[in-house]
Amino acid sequence: MSSPDSSDSPQVKFIHEWGQGFENRDLGQIEKHLHKDYRHTTLPRSLGQPEETREQWLEHFGRVLGFMTGSEVGYINHCSNPLRRG
Repeated sequence: MSSPDSSDSPQVKFIHEWGQGFENRDLGQIEKHLHKDYRHTTLPRSLGQPEETREQWLEHFGRVLGFMTGSEVGYINHCSNPLRRG
């Protein structure tokens, strides 16, 4: 199995770079992968939030990034058996 760093697939490289932008809180890296006609829609629509253009979303998300301090996520390996002893 290949890793994102060693894959030649443009799709894998795109997803890897996009994820790195969020992980590094790098708005420029996120912005570089957004289409010029990007539109952000908040769901559910019943919240009444208006659709945002690329520029509006980047401005809004840039403010959100300023509050983020990092994230750590724990996980259990999907092959783990919690009933197994030993």
